[in-house]
Amino acid sequence: MESIKKFPREVWRNNRPKMTFTLHPDIVKVVRKTAKEEGLSFSVVADEAFFAGFKAMGRI
Repeated sequence: MESIKKFPREVWRNNRPKMTFTLHPDIVKVVRKTAKEEGLSFSVVADEAFFAGFKAMGRI
């Protein structure tokens, strides 16, 4: 698989409310792999993925 190019970070990162939820194991694997490849934390990759997904759905 080709290395994923660095994605632009669009999510504001400062003191924010925390949220806990359960993700499908396949999604967790993808987020962890992406975080490792990009040198970012799990939470940054998850934030960016949620943001991109909601933006693509027209929710943001």
